[in-house]
Parts: sequence; C-alpha cells; structure tokens
Amino acid sequence: MTPLTEKKISEYISINGESALLELISKTTDNKNKFELTIIANAGVHPLQDCHKRGEIFIASTGNINFTTSNDATSEIKEILIKVAKKLQSKPWQKVYIAPFGPAILSMCIKSLVYRILNQETIDILHAGDGRHFDIAIDIRNIAVTAGTMDSIKETQDPSQD
Repeated sequence: MTPLTEKKISEYISINGESALLELISKTTDNKNKFELTIIANAGVHPLQDCHKRGEIFIASTGNINFTTSNDATSEIKEILIKVAKKLQSKPWQKVYIAPFGPAILSMCIKSLVYRILNQETIDILHAGDGRHFDIAIDIRNIAVTAGTMDSIKETQDPSQD
C-alpha cells in the first residue's frame, strides 16, 4: 500500500470510524455480483451446490411440470418463461448463468429468452458427473458468423472447383 493510500485510510477512519470504512468496503465488494443472475431452470430434483449460487438466484420452476398433453406442456412452459422474462427485465444483468436442471426444452427456452431480452449469451453450468461442474460459455453468434465465413473460404480455395 502506498503512503498516500495509508494516509487517506487513516484520515477516513479518524473522521468516520473504522466500522464506516468496513461498511464502505463491504458494499463495494458485494456489488461485484450485483448484476449477475443464476437461473435454476427446475429446482427440487438436483441439490443446489455452491457452484450454482452466483449473484442473485432465481428459481424458474420447482418440481414436476405437467406434460400430460402438448397443450399442457406448452402452457406450463409459457408460464415459467413469463416469470423468467419479468426477472430478466428487472435489472441490467451483466452475466446470466443457467443451471439446466429439469427438462432440456425448458433450459433451451430460457437460454433463448435470455438472448432475446438481454442480447447476451448465457453461461451454462454443466454437471460432468462425480460432483464436478464446469461453466460452458460459448459465443453462439461468433460460431454462426465464422461457420458461414469458413464455408465460403473453403469453396473459393477448393482446387477441385477449377
């Protein structure tokens, strides 16, 4: 720490007290995750571990979803997505994690909704077995753009086309 920093800290403490400095520092470090959201697609089946708890936790659904008929499934998924959409619109989220518990279609729809509302990719938490989890962050837009470019480059460079 520089002498100037030490001096400023001492001055702050002498004017405001040590507890005020600690409160100020706590607010600053607590805010780093203020705009991070973890969406649990469907809670109740898998245990929530620390790796699932980043920023604010939002549980999109809990327990069984009615898949008796196509209409029932569609209706329930839409209700869940409306709740998720409202949550996504509640703050300027900078990072969104998805714990894809439950039906795959629900997690896929949530991922798509995050992209459409926030124009950002999610970070998906992959359960790799044996209690291991990995964050999977793939820039889908970049893949789409690059894949199209790569095909056109291959076509122009392919000697069999001559």
